[in-house]
Amino acid sequence: MSPLWRDEIGAYLAPHKLALTRLARGLKPRTTGSAGWLNEVPGDMHWSAALGALDALLGKPEWQGALLRMVVSDHWARYAIVPYAASLSGAGERLAHARHVLAGIYGEVVSEWTVTLADSPPGSAQVACGMPNALIEDLRNVLTRRSVQLLSLQPQLVSAYNHWRERLPDGGAWFVTIEQGSLAAARLVPGGWDRVHSVRIGANWTVELRRLQTFGRLANAKGDEGRVYVDAPAALRLAAGESGAELVWLEETTAGDTTSGRLEYQRRHQA
Repeated sequence: MSPLWRDEIGAYLAPHKLALTRLARGLKPRTTGSAGWLNEVPGDMHWSAALGALDALLGKPEWQGALLRMVVSDHWARYAIVPYAASLSGAGERLAHARHVLAGIYGEVVSEWTVTLADSPPGSAQVACGMPNALIEDLRNVLTRRSVQLLSLQPQLVSAYNHWRERLPDGGAWFVTIEQGSLAAARLVPGGWDRVHSVRIGANWTVELRRLQTFGRLANAKGDEGRVYVDAPAALRLAAGESGAELVWLEETTAGDTTSGRLEYQRRHQA
């Protein structure tokens, strides 16, 4: 069967949960399955439990014979803006430069990361992302064992931004995506991002709501930064109630008709 017509699985991998959705491709794409897993071990931040749950699910008949689009929690991702350097030629030199920039922020641990660069217009800065080599190797071992082909691998911030980008301004704003354990924010400028932050957070949504509101007030106080657009779990949006005027909550009533759209919807609404 042509890959264009093969089913796709969307999977979100985080320390505290795993979310899966399956989409049957064709003239009228439709969801044919969904599944979830929650980590019952408090404070377990390693990926082994979530990958074990993924391994078990992919071994079931209803999850076989499909391509996989994987989104990885920002808990395991780190970002940097890599300035454009005219002296660099070729992808290899640009990637080495990105590693150097990441190492200047995060230190020697970058030597143990897989680093990727997002596409950008010629002559502009690029977004670099680093994830642990061991995580990616363990993921590929699971997929090899289950004979599943990896179609794409993205960190949460990039996946969430791509999902919402049509509803975001071209510049002068912040985009924030938040999940239990992680928060990542990118400042939007014409043509891309010029600043990015990622932090680890707690599980108390009331505390995180105050953090977001403070961030929103700070951004709104600076004329060049504007509003804060928030991609957040339903539980945090519920905790906000009628408050949070500093923030623009990104919401939708349906999951859409793409694998990534349905996965993002499930990620936000799964406990």
